[in-house]
Amino acid sequence: MKCLIIVNESPWGSGLALGAWRFARAASEGPLDVVAVFFREDGIYNAVQGGSADSGTPDLEQAWRALAGDDGTELLLCRSSLDRRLAERPVSPWQVSGLTPMFEIMLDCDRVVTF
Repeated sequence: MKCLIIVNESPWGSGLALGAWRFARAASEGPLDVVAVFFREDGIYNAVQGGSADSGTPDLEQAWRALAGDDGTELLLCRSSLDRRLAERPVSPWQVSGLTPMFEIMLDCDRVVTF
């Protein structure tokens, strides 16, 4: 089964971004194929290198990067959220995308999970 994950929260505001990464990692080891992770609103801060989180929490930018490298999961950043929040665009494997491609991926997936 194909799955799209949507992350709306920053790594620092709550535990939802960490929960999304844990879900994606577990899903990739199980029956779900995580096709893409779409980061929007404050979720785009997951793409910031060197962002410090709470003690004992992994660096989510590197964790997402590893997931993309291991499983080929696309890491998509909402263009409008990115333009409003970050001056510099993150580099590969992070890709800038819009809502239309997200909806196209959504139509092809069996599950959509939002954090």
